[in-house]
Amino acid sequence: MFIEASQSLVGGTTLTVFVAACGGETELGSSNRGSGSHTESTTVENAVIVPAYLPGSCAIQLEAGALMRFTVTNNRPTAAERLLEVSSDAARKARIITNVDIPPQSTVGFGEPSAEAVDPGGRAAAVRLNELDPGLRPGMPTPVTFHFQHADDTTMPVPVEACPTQAQ
Repeated sequence: MFIEASQSLVGGTTLTVFVAACGGETELGSSNRGSGSHTESTTVENAVIVPAYLPGSCAIQLEAGALMRFTVTNNRPTAAERLLEVSSDAARKARIITNVDIPPQSTVGFGEPSAEAVDPGGRAAAVRLNELDPGLRPGMPTPVTFHFQHADDTTMPVPVEACPTQAQ
């Protein structure tokens, strides 16, 4: 019985060391922050371009444009933030459908649902991309720049949603 207790103690110590080592890595930042930065004032996350596909094919309907979905978090304690413009070589025009102030210490989902308890800012319409670049490909990222009222511009690779699977 003493041997079993010792083995449990050693196993628990090993587990504690392993958990502590993993915890240290999470302090470096989330891997889904496309900007790869540790911006303290404003962050953009979970960005994706969602194009229309030709029925029965994985070809993007360039003339149909696309929607870009993402979240913006304003970490400032008192000042609101505003997304002024989005630009990318992937589209000739990017239109912010809803101009919205992002309240202090809140997150707004552009084209994404938001939980009110976590997100007093709410939800805004997705950004509309028109006149898509013919080189745009499903599953591949393209650089997008987000221009803000207060924060510096943030440029990050934004993936194009992969071709939807089709039931046969």
